[in-house]
Amino acid sequence: MLKLKLSYLFAVVFGAFLITSCNNKVNQEGVTPFNDEHTAQNSLDWNGQYFGTLPCADCQGIETILTLNTDGSYQLTSKYLTDKPSIIDTVQGKFTWEGNNIKLDGIKEGEGSPYFKIEENRVKFLDLEGKEIEGALSASYILRKMGNDMVEGKTWKLVELNGKPVNGSAETHYLILDNATNRAQAKANCNIINMGYKIIDQYAIHFEEGMSTLMACPDNLEDEFVKVLSTVDNLSTDGNRLTLNKGRMAPLAVFELAE
Repeated sequence: MLKLKLSYLFAVVFGAFLITSCNNKVNQEGVTPFNDEHTAQNSLDWNGQYFGTLPCADCQGIETILTLNTDGSYQLTSKYLTDKPSIIDTVQGKFTWEGNNIKLDGIKEGEGSPYFKIEENRVKFLDLEGKEIEGALSASYILRKMGNDMVEGKTWKLVELNGKPVNGSAETHYLILDNATNRAQAKANCNIINMGYKIIDQYAIHFEEGMSTLMACPDNLEDEFVKVLSTVDNLSTDGNRLTLNKGRMAPLAVFELAE
């Protein structure tokens, strides 16, 4: 009986030795051990554009767009808002991961912090040491993700404006949101309207002042359409129907997805 117990104990110890030896051999051969640690890099849909207005000591604010690409490249566009024509600065380059933070190369000393923290659908601008900025203005250092795949890159047929039905087709009465350029193209009978737009947090939308062709129109529908676009501040959609709204009021414009 004693001999049987010793044999069993030897088998257990020898088996443990083999497992340890195999693990050491695998590690020595350069195979990375399994790591299930969740980080912003491997668990968040971080690539895309982020927008916000950062505080500014000598201007009204800095409209900032940070674009992060899956190949590790970035573009940072800063628009300094002043009473004079705005100053726009653009920096491009590569970024590296440092935990849940990224560091932008190409940011020269004295030109601001190169650090951002990646979070769900937003990034935080960090201080020069890569730490979060605290205080009353901390929320002003957040850039929120732009875009909404459910509405961009599609043709939306205008079917209702200011509560009244619109009779037209997808060729004569429409809205197209181009996420590649952040430009909108719209039409309400005769003229093509082009304007910039921003979608923040998927549902907040803002249209900028634009331009259009100069054909004479038989009605004032186009003017009403442009006014609505300059007024709305949010959208809702189920993928087939799109509404543009002001606050919680009734939809000001209703669209259907063009076939």
